[in-house]
Amino acid sequence: MEIAKAISLNVRVLIMDEPTASLSAHEVAQLFKIVRDLRDRGVAIVFVSHRMEEVFEVADRITVFRDGRLISTRSRAEITPQRAIADMVGREVLFQQRTPAKHGDVVLSVRGLGREGVFEDVSFDLKRGEVLGFAGLIGSGRTDVALALFGIQPATAGSITLNGKDLKIHSPREAMANGIAYVSEDRRQLGLSLPMSIAANISLPSLKRYLSRFGLVRVGMERATAESFRQRLAIRTPSVDLAVAKLSGGNQQKVMLSKWLNTHPAVLIMDEPTRGIDVGAKTEVHAMISELATEGIGIIMISSELPEVLAMSDRVLIMREGRQMAVLDRGGATEETVMIAAMGQAFHQQDEAA
Repeated sequence: MEIAKAISLNVRVLIMDEPTASLSAHEVAQLFKIVRDLRDRGVAIVFVSHRMEEVFEVADRITVFRDGRLISTRSRAEITPQRAIADMVGREVLFQQRTPAKHGDVVLSVRGLGREGVFEDVSFDLKRGEVLGFAGLIGSGRTDVALALFGIQPATAGSITLNGKDLKIHSPREAMANGIAYVSEDRRQLGLSLPMSIAANISLPSLKRYLSRFGLVRVGMERATAESFRQRLAIRTPSVDLAVAKLSGGNQQKVMLSKWLNTHPAVLIMDEPTRGIDVGAKTEVHAMISELATEGIGIIMISSELPEVLAMSDRVLIMREGRQMAVLDRGGATEETVMIAAMGQAFHQQDEAA
């Protein structure tokens, strides 16, 4: 309907922003026929898409942007998908490479995990002390896998094995009881109770531990725990009784991390752990991730910042449109190889080789 409305206006310039996102393959073919007809009638079209194959099918010239800056503009004949990807990822790596920890046994094994209509056939092993990075474009399904593992949006297919025990996780309560913790990408809406104190937030997922036999919170015990995390994670606050809303973004992130570490997880899922915090706080969070891996916690780290994924991960799992494209080890994961898989180019190259 949106496309039909735009075409009905007899426009001279038509801007199409991800027009195929919700269309089937047949509908995409019909759309491209309309686009070509409009072009032949003299309409100028700006076609915005992260689907590389569509851009190369429909565009006469291709422009690449990165971090809000124009990088290149070339005619279709002058550029290849590999060249476009190189332009997209050709940035300076600002993150310090993490020194890998010694890995232990497999703590989490996932086979054929899926949620109907969202993602499918995700399989991987996570070892103790390992950081497994999840990479992919926005909407690729990375967070959906995390939500399934934590029981917020339970999987409808596949298996989850934790410490050799087969699990069916239907709720966060079940995930927590089995040693899985999830640091949400949205700390203000989903991760923290902003009006409550630092101490109350940290104790919240483990509240039973702090209740007396009369059901009252042992405030002294709660404050002592919060104080230990304040020192361990260098949370900058005059008091653990301060409302979380009054902290900076970086310190709020540390409080959210503290509350899940307080559950003593075997597996820690961190979704965009450095989003919206300053460079100094990012460095501190990265140091904490390294420390936790050294302690033997298995970590899944989801990040939209590709240099961060590469700097912090021992292996990288790449997703595209709800499908697992590849799992690359540390030596084989570069910005270019990850982006090639994330853009779906790996499958095309395999088809051509075959």
